[in-house]
Amino acid sequence: MKKFFHDYSYSSIKMFVNQIAIAIFGTSLTFATTHAHGASQSFDTFTLVVSIFAVLFYLFLLYTMTWEIGAKDRISVDTGRKPYRPHLGLLLSIIANVPNFILAILYLIADLTKTEGMLFIVRLISSLLQGMYFGIITTVSVFTSNGWVQLNCQWYTFFLMTVPALLTCWLAYFMGFKNIRIIAKPPQAPSEKPKMKK
Repeated sequence: MKKFFHDYSYSSIKMFVNQIAIAIFGTSLTFATTHAHGASQSFDTFTLVVSIFAVLFYLFLLYTMTWEIGAKDRISVDTGRKPYRPHLGLLLSIIANVPNFILAILYLIADLTKTEGMLFIVRLISSLLQGMYFGIITTVSVFTSNGWVQLNCQWYTFFLMTVPALLTCWLAYFMGFKNIRIIAKPPQAPSEKPKMKK
């Protein structure tokens, strides 16, 4: 276990740092588009599109990072220095998402106990911490027994927001380990050997 955290703790921390960076980016874009088009609109298509773009960019960063981890691990596994862990990408993402899981659990508790103050604080922190989803969860509504309600007011939303990252890292590590690329690497031109003068 000690060796595992020595080898991979930095990767999980980097995943979380990437999340914070893209969260700031996504939140800024959402506020900018909402302000530009008027905050009174219940469903702003442009804000939604921008938020989806931020999410895809975040998942792309996770994919490339975890793909590289899988590719490097393949060398260590082939030489017998590391055991093969097919679900390592998922495990790293779970560790990186621990703060998100804690906030999601706190929101669920607040929702069950009807603690309005706690609901507001946890919702605010969770929404900002995963700001790339902010435009989605504030513009999309679902029908409930109380009528149409925004996604950011549903307890399960804060669990669901972690799923794309978990699945992306799981798949990326496997594909990196197997050297499977979504986009083929461009072929390199053969280098010409310098001609020897007689």
